[in-house]
Parts: sequence; C-alpha cells; structure tokens
Amino acid sequence: MIDPSEADPRAVYLRRRALAVAGAVLGVILLVWLIGALIGSDEDQQQVQGAAAEIPASAPPSTAPSAPESSTSAAPTTSVAAAPPAPTEPPPPPPDPNQPCPDATTIVTAELGAPSYQVGQRPKLSLVVVNSGPAPCTRDLGHELRELLITTPDGANRIWSSNDCYSPKGAEPTILQPGERKQYDVSWAGRTSAPGCPSKRSSVAAGTYAVTPKLGALTGPVVPLVLTPR
Repeated sequence: MIDPSEADPRAVYLRRRALAVAGAVLGVILLVWLIGALIGSDEDQQQVQGAAAEIPASAPPSTAPSAPESSTSAAPTTSVAAAPPAPTEPPPPPPDPNQPCPDATTIVTAELGAPSYQVGQRPKLSLVVVNSGPAPCTRDLGHELRELLITTPDGANRIWSSNDCYSPKGAEPTILQPGERKQYDVSWAGRTSAPGCPSKRSSVAAGTYAVTPKLGALTGPVVPLVLTPR
C-alpha cells in the first residue's frame, strides 16, 4: 500500500506546471480584455466629442417651455411685396366755354303768356334759348339776332316782328351752361309793323296767328296765337 504523502514527485511537478500555464493564460486573457476595454472607452469618448462638435453653435438648445399647439393656429403667411401703383392718366381738361354753341344743340322756342288774348290786350311773348349740349359754349344772343315773327297761319302774310322798331345793334356773346335757359320777353301792342318801323300801323283783327321764334339763321317751331273779339 502506497502512502499518499509519498506521491510521485513527477506528478506533482506536472500539476504545478499546468497550474502555472493556466494562470499565465488567464493573465493574458485578462490583459487583453483590459486593453480592449480601455481602447473602447477612448473611442466612445471621441465619438461623443465629435457629435458635440457637429451641433451648430448658433442654435443652442432652447430652455424655454414650448407653447402647446393650437388646433386653430393660423397657417404661416408669405410676405409679398406690394406692387407699385399703376400710373394714372391725368384727367382731360375741361371743355372750353368759349367754343361756339353748335346749331344742333341750340334750341330756340317761343312761349306765350296765355293761349289767347282779346283784341286790344297786349299779348306777352317770350323767346327762349337753351343749350341742350353736354358742355358749356358761347352763343351770340344779340338783339338783332333775336326775333319773334307774327304771320298768318300759312306764313304768307307778315304781320309783325319784334325787330322792326328796335334799333340797338351789336354782338352779345353769352356763355351757356349745359341745360341753361335764356328768356327774352316782349309785349305786342296788337298792331302791324314793318322793317324800319313806319309810323302808319293798323290794329290786328281777331283771329288765329302764328308766332315763329328765330335766332339768326335758327328757326324754332311755330306757336299759335289766338286773338278773340272783345
């Protein structure tokens, strides 16, 4: 029987040798792990520093609390430069009132104070001139151009003229505004007359006569005048 305390020295040597090799291997493994850990820590730190460097310095993180979003918030508006106003043409100059009134827009009429008069009365007659155009204009309204002529209804016999016994002459240029009315009144003595105003004149008998208004070459519509017996 072998005593354990007297074991084979060679076996003891091998065990010790194996333990030494295992310890050396374990130490190498620990050293490799430690070096890998250190290298990994340095790389992580470099990555963190690189990421921090990529953050723009002009955009620091805001520390103010953000306002809650509203469901009715208005959409962002785009600023549009206002276009310069289009140039406007100046208004046309007003019409020259000194331009002569055309015959087409100068209306000449005769008016009576009453539709009929008794023989012996003095009928009131009126010559009316109206500018029917859209602009002011000038018309010569001299007395020698204005005339009220009384004739028989057929115009064959001349009875009386407002110009026969009136001597004033001369031009009377008058500005007429659109729609303006000029009225000239005269009373007829109920007697005949002739150019040059002869002194021999006779009374007009009862009947119907025609009154024709004139302004120079313009002639207005005829108006009937009735003289009734006394």
